Amino acid sequence: MTTLDEEKLKECKSVFDIFDKEKKGSITKKDLGDIMRILGTFPTENELENIISNLENPDLISYEKFIEIFKKKYELKDTEEDIINEFKKLDKENKGKINKNDLKNLMSNYDNKFTNEDYEEIFQIADSDGNIDYIQFTKILLGK
Repeated sequence: MTTLDEEKLKECKSVFDIFDKEKKGSITKKDLGDIMRILGTFPTENELENIISNLENPDLISYEKFIEIFKKKYELKDTEEDIINEFKKLDKENKGKINKNDLKNLMSNYDNKFTNEDYEEIFQIADSDGNIDYIQFTKILLGK
């Protein structure tokens, strides 16, 4: 689990200010997902819809409200090490790779259902045996 430190708060403010074009101290709901992704969290569309539907004023989101929303998602964010350790559980032979079918089964357990196009895009990094280097895959997931 990752915590929101002073450096990350400064980064949040900088990105928020870029999207606060009118300098009113607020962003629109359509900017929320973009800002969160830029800052390293990747909420699903369902998560964003739930967040927005629970806001008192979903059309304008203040910086304070944004930080409250972002902090909840950011602190749940897995670190690279956490993700790799989860993949290692599927790597029975300790080769640094998992079978793409195992990955597909794992991914199908998540709330946001992946489309066949999503799987095809992900599986482009699979080798000829249908295995995926999960360290490389994790770096892709985290945008590294």
